[in-house]
Amino acid sequence: MNIQKVVFMNKELDLRLAGLLYLPDNFDLNKDYSAIVVTGPMLSVKEQAQSVYAKTLTKQGYVTLTFDGAYFGESQGSPRQLEFPAVKESDIEAAVDFLTSLPYVDEKRIGGLGICGSGSYMSVAGVKEPRLKAITAVVPAIADIAKSAMASFFLPDEQVTAAKQAYENGTGELLHLNFMPRAFEEGAAYYFTARGSHPRWSNQVVAWSQLELLKYNVPQIMQEMTKPYLVITGENAWSREASSEIFAAVPNADKELRVIPEAGHFDLYDLAPYVTEAFEYITPFFEKNL
Repeated sequence: MNIQKVVFMNKELDLRLAGLLYLPDNFDLNKDYSAIVVTGPMLSVKEQAQSVYAKTLTKQGYVTLTFDGAYFGESQGSPRQLEFPAVKESDIEAAVDFLTSLPYVDEKRIGGLGICGSGSYMSVAGVKEPRLKAITAVVPAIADIAKSAMASFFLPDEQVTAAKQAYENGTGELLHLNFMPRAFEEGAAYYFTARGSHPRWSNQVVAWSQLELLKYNVPQIMQEMTKPYLVITGENAWSREASSEIFAAVPNADKELRVIPEAGHFDLYDLAPYVTEAFEYITPFFEKNL
């Protein structure tokens, strides 16, 4: 496959985003291709878990796009490491803008695949972005985040709010959360080893990101989902409850929930046989709907 570095605009934020565009082998400029936006876990950069899925989809003939979200990696935005759901959704919209600008992409056949936190962001984008025609969410992790394992990384809201006000007034330093401590063994086995580590990845997130995450009600939004929708989770995934809650909220009959036996949450980032088994459902889903 041909992998190209690209830059495109998040017009809402007026920020440049750095992406990787994957083109299939034997790419033919005269053909019209289906395309898939692939987004990764919270705080991730484009070369991590999302690249595993993007490469597999490209081998199947799709044009795929991964990118660093605004405030992360090689993309623009300050303060760095700001994780706001509304920003993530605008990034996905910007990615769709970019794909529709490519003459060889069929704008009627664009899908989305999101992993972990962006499994939830991509699900919401499926509701809000009409140009996305079919959505796959792999271990979507944000439903009621206050009930999830991620909430253990948060600080008291009063402390975070005070820090935000002090920073914005110029009287305080930027406060970060340690969002992936090494003590979180399953996550550390991915992010702090050769499996998933990357020089541009950091486990630090701007602390007041939690204020937006805590009021992000994904199941409520998913009640308006009308598109083909596939959720992949793991039998032993810590996020399974959230994934099931998001799936249950969707009234659309054209939906599938698939549970990969024995898989944990992070197993579905990159490990065999779990990712291979996930594609037993992902492949026919996109073949049917794109």
